[in-house]
Amino acid sequence: MATIGILIAIVITILILRKVYAKSTVKNLDVTLSISANEATEGDVLTLTEVLTNNKWLPIPWVTVKFRAAKELLFAQNAAVSDAYYRNELFHILMQQKITRRLKFTCSKRGYYSVDGVELTAWDILMEQRYVQRFSCDIRLTVYPGLIPTEEIDELCTQVYGQLHSKLPINPDPFSFRGIREYAPGNPLKAVNFKASARGAGLLVNIWEYTNARQIVVLLDTKRYIQLYNEEMEERAVKIAAAIAEKMQGIPIAFLTNGKSIINSDEVINVPHGIGQNHTRSILESLACIDFTNQDISHLSETLAKITHTDSSEYWLISPYYSKEIEEAILRLKDVGAKTAWIMPGPRPSTADYLNQVIVV
Repeated sequence: MATIGILIAIVITILILRKVYAKSTVKNLDVTLSISANEATEGDVLTLTEVLTNNKWLPIPWVTVKFRAAKELLFAQNAAVSDAYYRNELFHILMQQKITRRLKFTCSKRGYYSVDGVELTAWDILMEQRYVQRFSCDIRLTVYPGLIPTEEIDELCTQVYGQLHSKLPINPDPFSFRGIREYAPGNPLKAVNFKASARGAGLLVNIWEYTNARQIVVLLDTKRYIQLYNEEMEERAVKIAAAIAEKMQGIPIAFLTNGKSIINSDEVINVPHGIGQNHTRSILESLACIDFTNQDISHLSETLAKITHTDSSEYWLISPYYSKEIEEAILRLKDVGAKTAWIMPGPRPSTADYLNQVIVV
């Protein structure tokens, strides 16, 4: 009889546990994902943080957390990687407990990445019943293109830009103080440095650096004119455009392309003239989102044909491939008085061929 009583007690306990876990397994069980930064550059290492919280007085012995991320985000931990990165982690969580895990990953390629949801699967204490709950999350990460070495972009800018940093006094820059000198007839009163003059050295005036009135328009051609396209050269072309934007922060610069955004496949990217760090960030964000795989785009020669050259802008065309139509269009732009350059990245970044195909027309 005692044995039968024990068996009945066990069966009743199991039934009670089943009912309790059926009602409360995923109740007050929460999981959140977050990343250490929303913006990064190729090669940066970030951290993804998982937080699993059990806000009830019931332990959950087996919980798995699943999410999917882009395969270009290289996690240090082992996981299934095919078309994407699939993470599936097992937790054992007690009552009123919070578990935090941090996963480091490397941003291996420019782009715009997101994690839209996470799936939580929990089992009862007998591993008989499975309960699934999905949580939304809003992880958005923009990875800017990596920059080419400084000495190489300096060499490129020297070839193309020439006299941009001319010392000819075109426009004085009131924010770039260079020194003081003696007053000369015709100097404006606002240039007088009264503090320095008060020291008894005579009337002195401030000297400023000069800004050049030129502007730059960077054009990136993303059209694949050949079937055997080269993704490495395409990415190098993007890096060159990013390096030019970084290098020329102090000069008005615009960015045009026939490429479309990976976020909105109908959006053609266009950044008007601007100056400063925030403007540079806008260009880098645009470059991060360019989708070379979307070839439902117009020919860049059509964009060049629409340009009416009425100012001192210089047009820097960057293209990983050659096109006769592009050559004719850029020559027509030159015929109306524009200063143009065509930059084609070399095939081997470890050699001098990296940036040697520069044509100034």
